Amino acid sequence: MTGFVIGAALLALLAVLFVVLPLLRSGAAVPTPPAATAAMVVTFGLIGLSAIIYSLLGSPAGVRASTVASSGAKANIAALARHLEQHPDDQSSWIALGAAYATTGEYGLALRSYQQANQLSHGTDPNVLADIAEAMLLQDNGAQSVQQASQLLQHALRIDPQSAKALFYSALIAYRTGELQVARDDFAALLKLTPAPPEKLRVALQHQIDQIDAQLHPQIDPATAIHVRVRLASALEAKVPPNASLFVFVRSPDGGPPLAVKRSPMKLPQDVDLSAADAMIAARSVRPGQKVTVVARISASGNPLPQSGDLYGQIEYVAGKTGPRSIEIDKLTP
Repeated sequence: MTGFVIGAALLALLAVLFVVLPLLRSGAAVPTPPAATAAMVVTFGLIGLSAIIYSLLGSPAGVRASTVASSGAKANIAALARHLEQHPDDQSSWIALGAAYATTGEYGLALRSYQQANQLSHGTDPNVLADIAEAMLLQDNGAQSVQQASQLLQHALRIDPQSAKALFYSALIAYRTGELQVARDDFAALLKLTPAPPEKLRVALQHQIDQIDAQLHPQIDPATAIHVRVRLASALEAKVPPNASLFVFVRSPDGGPPLAVKRSPMKLPQDVDLSAADAMIAARSVRPGQKVTVVARISASGNPLPQSGDLYGQIEYVAGKTGPRSIEIDKLTP
């Protein structure tokens, strides 16, 4: 029966996976609110991700979370609170209390409970670190929470590279922030867990890895290809904000929405290839031999629209004909 329940929950997880991740891919080229990652995590949280992941690993924490959800979270919260008044050093009960609060949507209280458990483990329990990260994301306090959660997840993975929950959330955050190679590595690590995930989950994870591979190594249309190497002027190196993103746009001389766009993590110099395959709108893409402007922009907000303080550079290019060129980011948006 347990295997059936886990399998059903995994199918629910996969259903959401295939809906959410394509939306994130298409959303990378348009303004995205800071709450997008948290909203994505809430979706997964609603289907009991932590219970699923921990059940796969045979973790007692996952079993407790599942029991809380099925037997009435509020009653368990009261019982756990009474128990912890008498036994404040019981780490497992703090974890169970955090899971109970998360089940009822009280993510702030869940966070505090997990943090108490973390103190008792002196920051050495990777599952608790992943629990804290999950609660931070579900609580939705903006980009700072996402950054803190990511740091916790990386700490958890340094302690235990096979922490399934840490791998999964790390993959989601990496995907959302455009770090496709990190996301791919984390999804691939999930495939290698022992015991192995069920067949349908393995197929779904492999499908997602294949999708990421297609983005990392896209098929470039030679007739509309644009190849640029983006560099940063040394005079502006000190002005690059933390957690910035790089956007490269192809614009028509006639104006209007970009003909193509790519978002990448901030790593310069960087080679970027674009073509008609990177169009934002199917009916509006780069044409063979079209004269265009290629703009490279460093965005502090993660928003591709120009913001004061953004760094940028641009060149003119003839699609499919000019060949590789360099763009130096040497200007500051007023």
